Amino acid sequence: MLNIRWKWIGYYTYSSLLTTFICLAVFWVTLNYLNITVPVNISAFVFLITVIASVICGLIFGFQFSKTLRNKLEEVTVGVKTLAYGNLSFRLPFTQDRDVGDIAVAFNEMADRIDEQVTTLQKLAEENVQLIQKTKTTAITEERQRLARDLHDAVSQQLFAIALTSATALRMIEKDPSKCSDLIRNIEYSATKAQAEMRALLLQLRPTVLQEERLVDAIRNLAHELEAKMAINCSLKLAEIALPNHIENQLYRIVQEALSNVLRHSEAEQVDIKLESLDNNKRAYLTIEDNGIGFDQSTISKTSYGIQTIKERVNEFGGTVKWISIPGKGTRLEVRIPIRKEVS
Repeated sequence: MLNIRWKWIGYYTYSSLLTTFICLAVFWVTLNYLNITVPVNISAFVFLITVIASVICGLIFGFQFSKTLRNKLEEVTVGVKTLAYGNLSFRLPFTQDRDVGDIAVAFNEMADRIDEQVTTLQKLAEENVQLIQKTKTTAITEERQRLARDLHDAVSQQLFAIALTSATALRMIEKDPSKCSDLIRNIEYSATKAQAEMRALLLQLRPTVLQEERLVDAIRNLAHELEAKMAINCSLKLAEIALPNHIENQLYRIVQEALSNVLRHSEAEQVDIKLESLDNNKRAYLTIEDNGIGFDQSTISKTSYGIQTIKERVNEFGGTVKWISIPGKGTRLEVRIPIRKEVS
């Protein structure tokens, strides 16, 4: 910006001097043509005063123009950064300006297109969530049917065998004790096998997040689980933000993945989790910061599963994600997601 200012000051000063020299030349030619003689000292004085005045005027006008232009260009720069960080409602006001009005118009048109694309993207994401939910419902039904078949084919059959063998053993207990002993061993074997079948089925079941649980409560539970697994303290600052369900789900998964990375890699003693809204609830801002060993980002593979998963989740909603890590100091994850009110 400083170079631009001095260029315009120089341009105005040069233009002012050039105009002054041309006017003086015309003036002296006119005097010579009219045979009017002006003393040298007066001519030098007039020339000096005129040059000084033109330089001062050039500097003043150049400074004022460059200052105005610089302020507008700085506003354009701020606008670009604001748009890049997810504030899609920002627009430049000086569209009728003769100097940079075309830039402002082009910027606003670009912002409108990005806003429309993000809105469409989030609507599609919500539709995808609904389709996924339907798929999950179908999968759950199929899984229940499979478990019912397994229970019938395995555990139910074993229990039926135990009941039948027990009845036989009861009748044989006095007539043939040795035979009864064999039957009891068969009962023991069947019971052990049924127990093994039940354990195998239970291992296939996994706990899920409660559907009615609030996002802040779900994050608190994740933090408590992290504290229970390692000697680490979690500091939470979670704001209640009105978010669509599909964005809440993705933010929860992002926190889950980030804390999993802290648990496995950071060796941290402190983790700060912060969730807040920016720009009058136009953006959700999530930060997760630890005081662990950090990492060199240049050594992390671009195909790293954890990082790639978080990027994909954030990109799905037109958001931005950034890692700031200093080896030996810790890591900070920043996630910004625009909140589109049009999404139902």
